Amino acid sequence: MIEKNNERDILARMRTLLALERNYLAEERTHLAEFRTGLSISLIVAPISLFFITLEINLLLYFIFCVFMGTITVWGIWMVFSSHSKLIKIKKRKKVVQSREKQIFNSSEVIRELFDDCIVFEDDH
Repeated sequence: MIEKNNERDILARMRTLLALERNYLAEERTHLAEFRTGLSISLIVAPISLFFITLEINLLLYFIFCVFMGTITVWGIWMVFSSHSKLIKIKKRKKVVQSREKQIFNSSEVIRELFDDCIVFEDDH
């Protein structure tokens, strides 16, 4: 009976760690999308600016346009760097969770048999 409760506790921990890893994967996808958005925002400014330079417009309007495009460029670059730093943090957290999963996985034969075909660790390849 005690062994069965111990296995249940181990399975509950494993379930929690797998859910946490799934949440980290969702966060990673979100920050990758933010990275791509920031990259596209910062790169689209140059072609728009080149097109706008060819038009003959008022100097004040041109100055306002330059300030606006500079702000957008800075915003896009900020998105790229902030999402990149968040991605690094998430990857570190995922490694911690995966190492805990591996400890639990190797701690019990029953758990190993149950999850053998479902879980593949990166260093097992």
